[in-house]
Amino acid sequence: MTPSVVPSLQKRILFLCQVGVLLLIWLYVVGLHATNDGLWYQGDAPRHAANGLFWKDFLERLPVNPVDFAVSYYVRYPVISPSAYPPGFYLLEAAVFTLFGPSPFVAKGLVLVFTLGAGLYLMVWLRRWVSEDAGWGGALLVLQPGVIAWSHAVMLNIPSMALSLAALYHARRWIEAPDSRHIYAAAGFIAVGIMTYVPSTVMLPVILAWIVSERRWALLWNRRVLGLILIAAAIIIPWAIVAIRWAPVHSSLVFPALQQIVNPAHWTFYLKYSPGLFTAILLVLAIFGIAGGAWHPRWRRETKLTVIWGLVVYFGLSFMMAREERYALLLVPPVMVVAVIGLCSLSQWGTTLLGRTSSWVLRATMVVVLAFHIGMAPNVRFPAVDGMQKVVAFLEREAPNEPVLYDGQYNGIFSFYLRLGDPDFRRGVIRGDKLLYPSAIDPGWYLTERVSSPGEVVSVLQKECGCRWVILERNVHPGSERIKAPHYLRKAVERPEFKFVKSFPVHVVMRRDGTPDDIQIDVYQFLAFAAVPGKYEFRMPILGQGAVIRGKPID
Repeated sequence: MTPSVVPSLQKRILFLCQVGVLLLIWLYVVGLHATNDGLWYQGDAPRHAANGLFWKDFLERLPVNPVDFAVSYYVRYPVISPSAYPPGFYLLEAAVFTLFGPSPFVAKGLVLVFTLGAGLYLMVWLRRWVSEDAGWGGALLVLQPGVIAWSHAVMLNIPSMALSLAALYHARRWIEAPDSRHIYAAAGFIAVGIMTYVPSTVMLPVILAWIVSERRWALLWNRRVLGLILIAAAIIIPWAIVAIRWAPVHSSLVFPALQQIVNPAHWTFYLKYSPGLFTAILLVLAIFGIAGGAWHPRWRRETKLTVIWGLVVYFGLSFMMAREERYALLLVPPVMVVAVIGLCSLSQWGTTLLGRTSSWVLRATMVVVLAFHIGMAPNVRFPAVDGMQKVVAFLEREAPNEPVLYDGQYNGIFSFYLRLGDPDFRRGVIRGDKLLYPSAIDPGWYLTERVSSPGEVVSVLQKECGCRWVILERNVHPGSERIKAPHYLRKAVERPEFKFVKSFPVHVVMRRDGTPDDIQIDVYQFLAFAAVPGKYEFRMPILGQGAVIRGKPID
């Protein structure tokens, strides 16, 4: 073997080892919470899973009138929100549901694949712009507490993080080599990322900031760039119009009011909450990375570009009116990069002290850091809801061809599982909140209470519900405690028009310390049942003040 071949072989072996370790650690993270169905985040996760079913059915039927199809689908299963979010992730869900069958575990598996993809992209990023040995850092991303938790939820944040990282990787390659084809990969990932989750748009000002910092002004007037911008606009703008028309409340959460912009607390939210996404040791390494990267010529440019990346994402997320800790997952990749630079800087200093080869010091240090994170991973806790399937199985036996009324916090999980076992649309769900006290997104937003006594509840159920079966979470959720209608509903089932049938325990863990908040779900028969209405009418404040939808349940 010639001397020139040896380094090349060693590099390939190193690359394959890094990929192998990343894959093993990813499988380890997958196995830690394999029994969690990923629907625990209320109420978005069940809706993200149900949207995949909706788009699967939409593509199979290709309805002439998409609006009528969506309304009739919602009337039967009010767990979908097809206009509130772009369809990028849901189309992938529809594909995997077709291949493997619809299941929340299939949807969660798709999210976990995005986690693996993010780890791989971070690995190749570190190998190219930090050092080949730094590629081990890709596995560290998978082991961060926030990544572990949200990888086990059917949510859009992990896919958004992975797609944004991929888009920025290819954009960076294109900035370095303007004639390369990386521009097409970057454009593709940008379009898919934005069509998956609106906050992904923060990657656009990141790319612009890089171009400005590198003084590559000519790239902005490149014909290929302008052409791709027009194509992307043709894809994204129509959906933006749909969202503004059919999800105005969601759209209003993008831009803040002036009083929020001038409030300092508006800009410090993520400083307070985003550290919970990382381990303490990684945040310490990130601080060392910014200092060491700025000092060491080898990593100075990479540190500059990564800090720009992080700052633009931070201020972009902070600008938006809607803010939650999980949105800060877009900050995970830049923090990981500077953390690995910090590890490399410390290894350089260790090499000077120990007199060893720097690569061996880095590898030994990385082993220690990875081992620490592997040991800490089982301690990452996040919510779980277990037991709803038994409620659904009972109703599938007792009410196989009719709708049921459900009222409570976990209506999304219940509705998704009932829809999962109803491919022919013979059953359905009437949500108590939509029928009796409609609001938008959160209880109390644009609230309308339609009943003022238990007797009025009985009257509405007879005239508008069409359900023989009423399923109630025994206690009103604290978020709806001050609303009177759900209390009237629970008082109504004590009347002679109802017959108690059965109670089911559902195991719920919502607190980070693992303390259970178990609930009881009670099943009643409505003895004063009249008939199933031919069409339903629901007030939909989420579509705008005074909005109403009318339709017949889909067959």
